[in-house]
Amino acid sequence: MKNALKSILFMGIFFLLLIGTSYWLLPQEAVYHYGIIKTAHYDILGEEKDTIDVVVVGDSLIYSAVSPMEIWHEYGFTVFDSATQGQLIRDSFKHVQVAVESQHPKMILLEANVLYRDAKNKPWSYDYEEWFKMYNPYQGYHNNWKRRLLTMFQNEDDFTNINVFKGFKYITDSEPTTKTNYMKKSKKKKKIPEENQRYFQQIVKYCKDNNVKLVVISTPSMKVWNYAKHNGIEKFVSSYGIDYVDFNLDDTIDIDWNTETRDQGDHLNYKGAIKFSHALGAYLKKTDLVVDHRSDSAYQSWNEGYRIYQKSLK
Repeated sequence: MKNALKSILFMGIFFLLLIGTSYWLLPQEAVYHYGIIKTAHYDILGEEKDTIDVVVVGDSLIYSAVSPMEIWHEYGFTVFDSATQGQLIRDSFKHVQVAVESQHPKMILLEANVLYRDAKNKPWSYDYEEWFKMYNPYQGYHNNWKRRLLTMFQNEDDFTNINVFKGFKYITDSEPTTKTNYMKKSKKKKKIPEENQRYFQQIVKYCKDNNVKLVVISTPSMKVWNYAKHNGIEKFVSSYGIDYVDFNLDDTIDIDWNTETRDQGDHLNYKGAIKFSHALGAYLKKTDLVVDHRSDSAYQSWNEGYRIYQKSLK
């Protein structure tokens, strides 16, 4: 009994120390505005308020494909990737709410694949992992100790810009696929689960109420996407008057599936992400909703971030 109490006491002290260390590593301005738990769960809260014009929401398909710093360098648009691995649309809605509350972006880009991910098929560990990340911020911010110490010794209080990758997952692995013609035309339509349809309705209403343009997009993926899904999404979102852009049908991107995928056509690697980010930047430019901030003194931290981003790639 005594040994059990000692173990419980030890675990309690360890957990408190872990939370305390996590708090020290978090972006301080975001902690002040939003609190430790919410900040740890949503990386976008580390960004300076009302500086992000476009927020990308979805699963690993899109955080592997969108490099905000590549878009910044070429177009001067501020984009943040709020995608998470295996994201369900119910979580997408939460990410949209946090993004709009903290950034008031002009546009939300929702990756279409979350509309097909059925919550009934999620792994048993999904909710546990989400809970653990929420109450253990160290999981998401453990690599920030170097920068935190640097800002202390330089007597700087600003610790808000914590991630020059802006949510992008930089992976250079390459594993080719032998699959071809994955977007062969078909009249089939894959049905979207009813629960996902309800969450999508909520996202549409929320964006409309907050004057944010919602666009549904599909990132290139040979393993995940097909024409039946394309047809299903196109018909569904058009009934709400929402734009849908399927980049799997954009031949100008010209993904080389032998060298620009990291896992046999499922996700893009860094080389593929450069191409897709260019295409996405070109699309954003055509919308006339975003402007080039590169010469704006209020956004110089992005120019500095791009310099650090380049060094990180090397």
